[in-house]
Amino acid sequence: MLNCIIPINHSLLPSTDLQGFKPSCITVVEGSSSIVPDVLFRLCVSSVISSGRDALFVDGGNSFNPYALSKAAKSFGEEPRKVLSRIHVARAFTEYQMDALIHGLQDAVKQWNPSVLAISYLPTLFSGSDGMRLFEPLVEHLKLLTESSGIITAITSFGGLWYGDRLLASRADRVIGIGQPTKKLIRITDDGYVFEYMPVPPGQMRLNDFEESELTGGDLPGQNSVILSCLA
Repeated sequence: MLNCIIPINHSLLPSTDLQGFKPSCITVVEGSSSIVPDVLFRLCVSSVISSGRDALFVDGGNSFNPYALSKAAKSFGEEPRKVLSRIHVARAFTEYQMDALIHGLQDAVKQWNPSVLAISYLPTLFSGSDGMRLFEPLVEHLKLLTESSGIITAITSFGGLWYGDRLLASRADRVIGIGQPTKKLIRITDDGYVFEYMPVPPGQMRLNDFEESELTGGDLPGQNSVILSCLA
């Protein structure tokens, strides 16, 4: 186990930029934590700022939050309105609407040439018998679209044992799990590693955090920090 302290603004959460997300690949971010949808918001903002290209956001869980997007844009030092104008949003409330939206994405990709396709809580709409019938072909269609267009596709899911969540995870190129065992602990699983974060209140830093750490970060004493544990 590696114990270290890193600045929270340099967090290893998979939501800060495009570097950890590969083109032509599907990444599933699953879990019930409120951090899960934030990954998609920041990824869309990064698409506009880092790559200079638009982003597509397909909302399947009624989780789209323009205020969170604006906050993310401000954290990058950008004007929110300019960023939001390049994030194209579509919403689906039934499995049939989502099926039609996904099958129509090829035209949207050609029109806007986005670097990111974000889909929130895709499996939740496919819980009925018709949904289960539609879901597997839909996921296969998404894989073909992702591979052929070279786009970064990120999909959120609640995870767990339900058919749709398991099927989606089995078809993904990468699965990131985000959980919060307690209010003060965030646990991320990714590629065989477990990262644990514990926010430290602003302006506070414990001396034993530095003494027990093999790696310290932060330019100034008292900078907001988190405790990180990496388990191979």
